[in-house]
Amino acid sequence: MGKIVTHTLGCKVNFADTQSVAEQLLAGEVTCSGDDRAAYQGNGGMECTNRGTGAPVEIVGTCCVTAEGEKQSRKEVRRALRRVGPEGRVFVTGCAARLAPEVFEAMGENVEAVAGEPAEAAAAIAARLGMGWPAPAVGEAALEHDSGAVDDGGFRSPEGGGKVDRRTRRTRFFLKVQEGCAGMCSYCVVPLVRGRPRSLPAAALQAEAAARVSGGFLELVATGINVGAYRDGPVRLPGLLAALAATPGLLRLRLSSIEATDVTPELVDVLAGNEVIGRHLHLPLQSGDDGVLADMGRCYRRADFAAAVARIREALPGVNLTTDVIVGYPAEDEAAFERTLEFVEEMGFSKAHVFTYSQRPGTRAAAQGDPVPPPEKKRRSLRLRRLSDRLGHAFRERKLGQVSEVLWESPLPSGGLGGYSSDYTRFTVPDAVTAPVGRVLAEAVTGDGIKGRLVDGWQEEG
Repeated sequence: MGKIVTHTLGCKVNFADTQSVAEQLLAGEVTCSGDDRAAYQGNGGMECTNRGTGAPVEIVGTCCVTAEGEKQSRKEVRRALRRVGPEGRVFVTGCAARLAPEVFEAMGENVEAVAGEPAEAAAAIAARLGMGWPAPAVGEAALEHDSGAVDDGGFRSPEGGGKVDRRTRRTRFFLKVQEGCAGMCSYCVVPLVRGRPRSLPAAALQAEAAARVSGGFLELVATGINVGAYRDGPVRLPGLLAALAATPGLLRLRLSSIEATDVTPELVDVLAGNEVIGRHLHLPLQSGDDGVLADMGRCYRRADFAAAVARIREALPGVNLTTDVIVGYPAEDEAAFERTLEFVEEMGFSKAHVFTYSQRPGTRAAAQGDPVPPPEKKRRSLRLRRLSDRLGHAFRERKLGQVSEVLWESPLPSGGLGGYSSDYTRFTVPDAVTAPVGRVLAEAVTGDGIKGRLVDGWQEEG
């Protein structure tokens, strides 16, 4: 009997898509080993018994947002090929597979690129493996997963993720609410591979949210390629979030990456009025220089972005804001980079995900060449990452002595648990616990998280 193992690189939408493919295969002719049917993680995957074939099978969800993302995707496929051996199969999904399927299929006779939406990809994989294909029901498969290896807009770093641990709680489910983008950013290939914006029906999303929570998930992450563009008749993103936040039994709702231009007063009111919604927002900046922003085709300038941040901070004191920044863009000179550094510090982000610019075929920026030398890109990236580390440390230090409610996600190798507070700060405690939520006193900053101790007992579910 063979296994199916999944690996995902890229953003939360990519993770949600791989999650969906795996789940739909589980609803068909695949059964998982162990009591929990599936232990699912960004870099560890799902291990299942496949009744359709005795050979091992791996599914790799790929990323093409940067050249490095594509490189890591190819590397993961090569790893998968070594793992499955000559008799196994590797199916490649995700953005890089849509952009250049021939690149992956040239890597081996047993590699196949599978494009399309998750249902199409799952059906294609099932057909190739000779599996039956009943229509899956929402919530039929119980997937457990951890999102530690996935960041907005980024690819999975080699050290991210880890091996599957059967003790991992079924905590977080990525609920894709929207697909596609109409943006015309000069550097971005995503609209080419994801298509025009389209939204899932609000009623269907509410039903799925209820099913996921009933099935044991404690946290939902509303995600999309351009989630701020959500439209279902009169329902816009604020209304959808308010409806999802009202799901009985839901402990936490998160919003994935959102453009600053979509931070409307209505959205801020919903965020401030619903304690279930996490106090964390990821606002992609890309550059803090107006000239570079204009060249990129971004639809805001520094003043617009700063106004959105001020609106959020006024309504949500203590909110955690993170961002994305591109360094080495063709129009970015040293002065523009210095303005970006200054602006990132002014905004007080706790984390800046730094992306080194790389030419993307089919984008407008590709015609400008790549004039910033690699050593200069590396220097700028290092300076920005150091600033990000300093800002993040300062943000976590301000939490010392405070008590946060932490939703536990995974056991620690040394014992105890790790989890996240409402503002997406990672906490660890040495205690052995059973309840899903704990109140933790922050005692020390450790790396990119906080070490604490339990106080006032536990808050039991329900």
